[in-house]
Amino acid sequence: MRTCNQADEVLCILMNLDAVWPFYAGVFLQSVFLLIGRFEQNDIVKLLGCCAGSCVGLIPGKHEDHYNPSFHLLAIAGVFSVMYVALFKEKILQRINKELLMVWTLIGFYVALQTRLITDSPAAITVLAVLSVIPVINAFAGFDKGFGWKVYFYMWFLVVLVFVAASKFAYSTVANIFGLNHSDTAVNSFTAFCVGMSFLYLAANLWYLIKLCPMVKSGNQTFSERMNEVEEEMETLASEYDDEQVRWWKSVLLLAVCGFLLAANYFRHYVSDETLIPFLIVLLPVVDKIKLPSKGPVQTMATTDPPINTGE
Repeated sequence: MRTCNQADEVLCILMNLDAVWPFYAGVFLQSVFLLIGRFEQNDIVKLLGCCAGSCVGLIPGKHEDHYNPSFHLLAIAGVFSVMYVALFKEKILQRINKELLMVWTLIGFYVALQTRLITDSPAAITVLAVLSVIPVINAFAGFDKGFGWKVYFYMWFLVVLVFVAASKFAYSTVANIFGLNHSDTAVNSFTAFCVGMSFLYLAANLWYLIKLCPMVKSGNQTFSERMNEVEEEMETLASEYDDEQVRWWKSVLLLAVCGFLLAANYFRHYVSDETLIPFLIVLLPVVDKIKLPSKGPVQTMATTDPPINTGE
């Protein structure tokens, strides 16, 4: 990313397309990836419609005195995300399990430890630590069989995602890609691609969190009607939570590997958080689709005892 000033914003954006185009490519690839297993032929038309409709982001606002190319190029991704979620909201809700929830909790805690608003408050860090321990214990104890626990853990998953999206790492990286903060921090194509994929992934999950808010009503909807909708959304979340008990060694391995990598990067800074966080957001859903073969049933051979010769 090259440094630029407000006088040559258009030229700056053209010079930085090496970061903007990978971002767009990441957004589009994620839009396809989220539909894997539920993709239908007419979804191609819907995706193309999202691409065409996203150009609305280039239209200047009614009271916009100075056209900001950087903002409008980002608005393209925003409009695409809104249209995509509106069209595919019934298909893109991710199915999660104990493993994925535990790893996301570790990532959320990692980001929280570098958020000054939290680290400056002992009470906040204590509450967060307690809440973060619960999913880790559940990965081994498996007390998530009830409806309430399933809803709670899925809501926790969504809250962690939104928290990561609102962190300084996500915001600053997107701002650098589109030149919104005029920083001289370089953003390579790989990072921009991962940020693009994570951008749509987080936007999609933000939608479901908003749908759980009782105060978000449509039209003349009564509070009772809204609560009925919230209950339906909670049932949907519970149905997408997999409470199957995983192998204990797999949980231990995930906890050890992820904990070690995050701790090592926290103290030694091997990889910048602006690259690491979007990369993990992209990687985890992919890894979650790779299932280890389940242990098959034990095959037993029926044996027949030979007849006993009694000599009679």
